[in-house]
Amino acid sequence: MEISEKIIAAASELFQRYGVRSVSMDDIAYHLSMSKKTLYQYFKDKDEIVTTAFRRHMDKEKEEYDEIYKVSKDPIDELTRVSVCMRKDFKNINPSLLFDIRKYHPTAWEIWLEFKNDHIYGTITDNLKRGIEMGCFRKDIDVEVMAKLRLEQVQMAFDNQLFPPDKFDLPSTQMQFFEHFIRGILTEKGVKLYESYLNEKEASEL
Repeated sequence: MEISEKIIAAASELFQRYGVRSVSMDDIAYHLSMSKKTLYQYFKDKDEIVTTAFRRHMDKEKEEYDEIYKVSKDPIDELTRVSVCMRKDFKNINPSLLFDIRKYHPTAWEIWLEFKNDHIYGTITDNLKRGIEMGCFRKDIDVEVMAKLRLEQVQMAFDNQLFPPDKFDLPSTQMQFFEHFIRGILTEKGVKLYESYLNEKEASEL
């Protein structure tokens, strides 16, 4: 692995664990057992490291979600798999991460907004339309409204003022949002299918 890649990998690990604001260039250098001078040979400042790390993370997320789309049996299976993937990803993420980026790293924040408003929004919209056609999702839902609602639910769980980390667990909060969302759009046929997937998941974990 090239040194620049090692720096990004180490910085990503620290950002996810402690948040972006609390991690300094000194912390990254110490974690890598290298001098801060070496960091500056590859990156001009912390903002460039944050932006690069966040872009890599978004690319990885796209790959994960694209793979889920390929292997999913139907729209409900797809949403369920995505929620499991999110729960796994959020398990080790500091809740302050997203809002640190929003406040202190505008370029990285723009990358998130592009990923959120283009890729994720498009994926959810497509999923909802297919679910309606299959009779799994209610025909009377407004696809655009529901897609935007789901997007904002994901982001809202990172708000430390609404959900202080000492009182709310991020993965659990996200799962509560997901359950509320999906059960609100399911038809009777969809409910049966969704619960069959939940039973399969529970059986596989025994």
